[in-house]
Amino acid sequence: MEILFENNYTRNKEWAKDCHGYICFRRPTMIVFQIICILYFIIGILDSIFTKSVCWQYISLALIFYPLIVFIYIRNVNTQMKRDLEMHGKAIEITLIVTEDIIKQSSSTGAELQLNYNDIKRVVQTKKYIYLLSKTNTIYSFKKDSFSVGSTNEFLLFLKNKGIKVRGRY
Repeated sequence: MEILFENNYTRNKEWAKDCHGYICFRRPTMIVFQIICILYFIIGILDSIFTKSVCWQYISLALIFYPLIVFIYIRNVNTQMKRDLEMHGKAIEITLIVTEDIIKQSSSTGAELQLNYNDIKRVVQTKKYIYLLSKTNTIYSFKKDSFSVGSTNEFLLFLKNKGIKVRGRY
């Protein structure tokens, strides 16, 4: 099998912040929930203005939700980094090899995963990474500036030609 793309990166705190930032703040479900919280907050403020009494049940949802999500984000980033150091003693090196048929991910821990293109549920790009989410909810990460074979734009075009929609650039 001919290697079309190769990507190498270290799973460090930068990766953890970016990955968990997407999960906690930019995932479609979370965006919908954030919009609902904002609407509840606005309804609470408007209700307080027109009825001359504070409507805490509406306002409290937003006041509890946002600090809670930030707490979960920070906890997940720190847990991810502690887990990697505890289990492996260092940051994990990831290598992804893309061929016409599969994507193969291997890590410095010896773990190897394979992803068929028809098992890709969603592709999301952030400023620094491209995330492929599989049907089993496994995340395959490509660091944009770490392609040793091919380039980011060529890889995104390759995915598009495979019929895979790439979402956003957050």
